[in-house]
Amino acid sequence: MIRRIVLLVAALLAAVVCAPSTAVAAPDDIVKVTVVRSPEQNGGRADTLAQIAQRTLGDPARAEEIRRLNLGRPQSDGAALTGSGPLRPGWILLLPGDATGDDVRLGRVRSGADGGSTPYFTWKLLLAVAGAVILALLTVLVFARRRITRWVRERRRVRAENRRLHREIKQRLRERAELVHRFAGDQSGPRTAWQAAGELAADRVEAYALRLGDREITAWVTAGEEPRAPWRAESEGVWTRPAEAPFGRTPAGRIPPCLVRVGGDATGSLFVDLTWLDGVLAIGGSLGVAADVVRTLLTDVARFRPDLPVLSVRGLGGEPVGVPANATRLPSIADLRPSTAAAGTDDGMVRLASRRCAVTAVIVVADPPSAEEAEYLFAVCAPGSGQVAVVLGDLPGAHWRWNADVNGAVRLPALGVSVTAPAR
Repeated sequence: MIRRIVLLVAALLAAVVCAPSTAVAAPDDIVKVTVVRSPEQNGGRADTLAQIAQRTLGDPARAEEIRRLNLGRPQSDGAALTGSGPLRPGWILLLPGDATGDDVRLGRVRSGADGGSTPYFTWKLLLAVAGAVILALLTVLVFARRRITRWVRERRRVRAENRRLHREIKQRLRERAELVHRFAGDQSGPRTAWQAAGELAADRVEAYALRLGDREITAWVTAGEEPRAPWRAESEGVWTRPAEAPFGRTPAGRIPPCLVRVGGDATGSLFVDLTWLDGVLAIGGSLGVAADVVRTLLTDVARFRPDLPVLSVRGLGGEPVGVPANATRLPSIADLRPSTAAAGTDDGMVRLASRRCAVTAVIVVADPPSAEEAEYLFAVCAPGSGQVAVVLGDLPGAHWRWNADVNGAVRLPALGVSVTAPAR
């Protein structure tokens, strides 16, 4: 179909170009003309027909011949020579064929009664140009139709994908905003997490993370014993129990946990116990989502462990997000001080390299430290010190390293799970 259109347009274009034109000047249309002088060019006097006849024909009496040749002939300014009217500077006047002299020029005029000139842009010329443009476009379409088709399909695919991503982002933001309200109004969830951790501790099993769902509670545990009912082993180090089963006793004298929420999803809310951190937690990836995670952790620390001191280390962007008003502000990591070893426990059931001890302080660092600062931070938060640090940004060597995605998901490699971070 496209080839037929190209051939048709080419035939029309050839017909237009090859058609004879009555507007083309014939060779005998070459005439002699002169230009009327201005007073400055004519010694201060207006130019006349007699003077022009004297300069070009050698006889002023032949001025009437020049008048007859130019009478009523349109000039460039729209005026024309009349029977007795004066000449205007710049007019072009036709001269008899025997005219000579320096003022005589050769020019071409259109043959015809109107004596006018041929317009440059005729309908045939415009039609020829339009046909050439259409022919070129159709030729490009013939040779590039596959690329153009692929380009159009790709553009449609990209637009559809962008719309899909936009819907997903809006949905994700709504889910993250709902988590904030859910956490703020959740009174029973933290209490259930503490009861589940205490029930495991009564059987000499410690949980360093808990996920509370509507029907099931999941615990990541450190011991190798077989679970006791209502707990059951799902995999090595991961136990579950029904959420509606009553809780057993909690042992007295155990180190109090520091349970804080990371985020949630359709399966429930995820708690981690900072007493198992024994070092540094680094949250890399999207800084905005990482900041939301830190804000959530500090909110739970202030809510569930108001006795726990919080130290804040400023960064290039200023104060870390979510730091409580009563926190201790420090200008740099060098201003941190090592603490004495906190009370701990090591009864043979712990399989992690670190030794669990009570948390004595939470340190929040706004930016990833330099190599020298990181070495000092690791020393201050060494296992058994009781001080734990949370760093905004990735830090190689940190005990826990989480990754925050721009879509709001937070990956916890130590647990092998991802959750959605609340959006403040």
